[in-house]
Amino acid sequence: MGGPVTPFALLASLAGLSREEAGELVGFPLDTVKSWAAGRRPARPEALAALRGLIAAQERGAAEALAEIARVIAAQGAPDRIDIGFPSDDHEAQTLGFPSVGAWGAMAARVLARSPIPIRLVPRGATLASAAAADARDRL
Repeated sequence: MGGPVTPFALLASLAGLSREEAGELVGFPLDTVKSWAAGRRPARPEALAALRGLIAAQERGAAEALAEIARVIAAQGAPDRIDIGFPSDDHEAQTLGFPSVGAWGAMAARVLARSPIPIRLVPRGATLASAAAADARDRL
């Protein structure tokens, strides 16, 4: 991570957001976000709260995925690997509940780091499970 270490920059990085994406998430202009990230001005508390909320959602998403992995292992034994479908663009990431592909990736990295089974990332819809999950989500 180049540049100064600030709470806003660290939280945005942990959430997998670019500065532009962080600005969209927190509802502030890019120049303001750059100022916060560079440490020229302290970030607004509501902006930090929005980033913390996204990180909490990523943690919940990772926990749900890991619980599903544990359920599969308990029911069927440990497979050689598990395929997880990834979104191809920000719109698709938004249908999955994340503001961007980067934010989805930050959640997936938590799953990869904690999974007892190797994980292969595949395009969303490329497996029967990811296609079924995508269809179910799209019907909501």
